[in-house]
Amino acid sequence: MTRQAPIGHRIRGRRKDIGMTQNALAKTAGISPSYLNLIEHNRRSIGGGLLMRIAEALDIQPHTLSGSEESRLLSDLSEAASDPVFRTTPIERSEFPSMIAAAPGMIAAFLSLYRAYRSGLDNVDALSERLSHDPFLTEASHSILTRITSIRSVAEIFNDYDDLPNEQRARFNATLVRESQRLAESATEIFNFLERGDAGRPATSPAEEVDDLLNDNANYFPSLEDQAANMRPAIDPDGGLFLTDLINYLESHHKIRVERLPSEEFPTGGFEWDQKSKTVRFSRALPITSARFQAARTICSIEAIDAINGVLDKASISSDAGRHRATEALVSYCAAALLFPYEQFLADARTFRHDIELLQQRYAASWEQICHRLTTLRRTGSEGIPFHLLRTDIAGNISKRFSASGLQLPRYGGACPRWAVHEAYLAPERVIPQFVRLPDTSEYLFVARALRTGAGGYGVPQSVYSVMIGCDTAFAHDVVYADGLPLERPDSAIPVGISCRQCPREDCRQRAYEMSDTALVSPGA
Repeated sequence: MTRQAPIGHRIRGRRKDIGMTQNALAKTAGISPSYLNLIEHNRRSIGGGLLMRIAEALDIQPHTLSGSEESRLLSDLSEAASDPVFRTTPIERSEFPSMIAAAPGMIAAFLSLYRAYRSGLDNVDALSERLSHDPFLTEASHSILTRITSIRSVAEIFNDYDDLPNEQRARFNATLVRESQRLAESATEIFNFLERGDAGRPATSPAEEVDDLLNDNANYFPSLEDQAANMRPAIDPDGGLFLTDLINYLESHHKIRVERLPSEEFPTGGFEWDQKSKTVRFSRALPITSARFQAARTICSIEAIDAINGVLDKASISSDAGRHRATEALVSYCAAALLFPYEQFLADARTFRHDIELLQQRYAASWEQICHRLTTLRRTGSEGIPFHLLRTDIAGNISKRFSASGLQLPRYGGACPRWAVHEAYLAPERVIPQFVRLPDTSEYLFVARALRTGAGGYGVPQSVYSVMIGCDTAFAHDVVYADGLPLERPDSAIPVGISCRQCPREDCRQRAYEMSDTALVSPGA
């Protein structure tokens, strides 16, 4: 499958809207009309200076032509098409770009239906699990079956014996009425129980809504960057923003009491913000990097809430749960913008060649915090490397995903088992670089590290997860982790896929599922 996002329709549509001819746009952009024609029909990609010139000529923002929306549709459509449900009606991968270019709204609607289908399957699995293990549901199910059996027995008696004495008939009638009432009561209890729980959910989950929000904005929010820049001088004019600076600001400016408590008083998390009592509590076992970030989040949740709501009011979020989750994500975004100023952080990242450990030391931050910030450097004219980021737990569940690199990240299932994000668990806290090649011949640099988090002593459970960041190998020479990798020898790259069902590699010994029919189509066909 081609990696080129089908954005030609955007250029062609905008050109026609403003009444510009193809020749005029080609001349302004400094290319031939025939080359522009190829671009408008998605047969040539654009980027860099050419993208800027075309955007300027069309009087639109460059990010409009980034193809991020089309790339996401292309990625999600490819993953959906690999689902076994389409086995008898396979979708040709070669048709994906033209389908998206011709009817992006229709494709988005199709994917919404697919999400609803997947959500329905998840609900069925969840309900099946609850019916099997929930004591109340087990007892209620047994009660319903008992009532049904009793009602059926009485009905069979009425059917087989027409000459029952009146006294007996009255007794059976009473039994039938009583068991019917109990059946209705048992069924009502089950429905009430399920309604009180989380048995139902919208077609788009809160996590998916947040993913869409980040992708729709290329994980860059100018209003929050501006908000953080305006807040910073008042918190610490010297620019250090140490934990003590943040705590002093919370106490002096917002009259918030800050308490440091023994770790045993924090069974999980190690942090608590009580808005009613205006009290922030930290576990003494919480790492400084985490405590500093949580203090920054607390400030942002108070002072940046209007800016955050401004972003959310323009977003397509359908549920209260989705809005809450999105709010938390944007609070974290603002906190990172506060602690890691955009231009200075970008300059340091380039100076250190994106050495995450050095950036950790420079900014007193965690590995994951630095990786997150690297993915947000998308300011027009001052962009960082387009990175992708993936976080999984030790079971392979994906909890965070974002891609600006062009790499497709799985939405509905697990990632390729050969990705470094899984290998990192074999060597916790060690950085694992990886040079990979996908079936479509694209090549990427992956960098992964498995981490443990916790805020307690011996016996307190810790969370273990792996964070992977990466980019196209076109940018690899600007990343220190590529040093020593044989990038000049494509045959040395590790052959990987996206997920098993989408991967056409027939010789992979780690395949967990059969490949879909769409995976057999030649990439780029």
